Amino acid sequence: MTTSSSGSQEAQAAQIASEKLQVPCDLYGLFVVEPLQLNVHVDGWIIFFLELARTLFLVAVNFSIQLLYVSRIHHLNRRNDGAQCGKENPYMQLVCVFVFTTSIFKELRSCGDLFELLLRCPVRENNGYINLGVGGGSASQQSHGVVLHAEGDVQPPKGFTDRLVQAAKLYRSGSKQHVWTLGSMTNLWKIFCLFFVAVPRSIICLLLLKVASGFVVRSSEETMVVDTVAALFIVDIGNFMYNAFTTNAVKQHLERMPALELQPSNCVRLMNFFLVNFMLPVVTIVFSVGIVWYLRQHCGPQADLFSALGTNSDASDLLAVFSWE
Repeated sequence: MTTSSSGSQEAQAAQIASEKLQVPCDLYGLFVVEPLQLNVHVDGWIIFFLELARTLFLVAVNFSIQLLYVSRIHHLNRRNDGAQCGKENPYMQLVCVFVFTTSIFKELRSCGDLFELLLRCPVRENNGYINLGVGGGSASQQSHGVVLHAEGDVQPPKGFTDRLVQAAKLYRSGSKQHVWTLGSMTNLWKIFCLFFVAVPRSIICLLLLKVASGFVVRSSEETMVVDTVAALFIVDIGNFMYNAFTTNAVKQHLERMPALELQPSNCVRLMNFFLVNFMLPVVTIVFSVGIVWYLRQHCGPQADLFSALGTNSDASDLLAVFSWE
């Protein structure tokens, strides 16, 4: 009794100390998971190739559109160089860059979660680096594909008992809800997802942070808020495509996927606590002030950041909002 109770207490403590890493319900999570659920014996070769090509195409189009926006914004930055020197909008420059940087850091955290999910996800034993892992279906259930469900070969019943057994099997198979898993993950598919999805996504986020923050600072006072929202829109292009071009059934399968349970040490927990709660806000503020200061330092003696902050009337405008005049 003592051994069993101590074992149950240890299991409960491990469950409490565990952290769950959920598969993202977006275009990138779809690319990682859906090909592993395809089963050529259930879905057929046509659906297999069409669905695999569709996911590749959507991710490629998403990255291409984002890169097109990034290159266009970089061109506008070079054309509008000097527009950041206005004395009337330093506070708005700081606020808008801070809001945009916060959104980009949120996206970079999602990139980090995707990296961790791919690196920590267990793989099939003895699969090596040759088997891609797609097309064989989920490792837990082989009677399901992404689109179709295997009806099975039903043998004709030989008697009353066989009829009862067959009816019970059909009832149990129909009542069980099929759940997608990462049981078919292989090393080769991990590497493919890392280099085709996770790495390009992180690079585009960093490029967008570089060019779009300068674009926001160079915007006029009338269009600065709108330009900030437009820059934030670029990050969400993949979500728009996922919600528009994915069936409800696939979305529900992604949402029901079991999370990957992790057992982080206290050192990792403490590091994450200080990094997310304290370091990341400080880095965001320092970056926002630094980028505005850097872009305004060549604007002249009276148009640098700190001189413009001292002569700006944004504080008086804010107080005027609360007046009745």
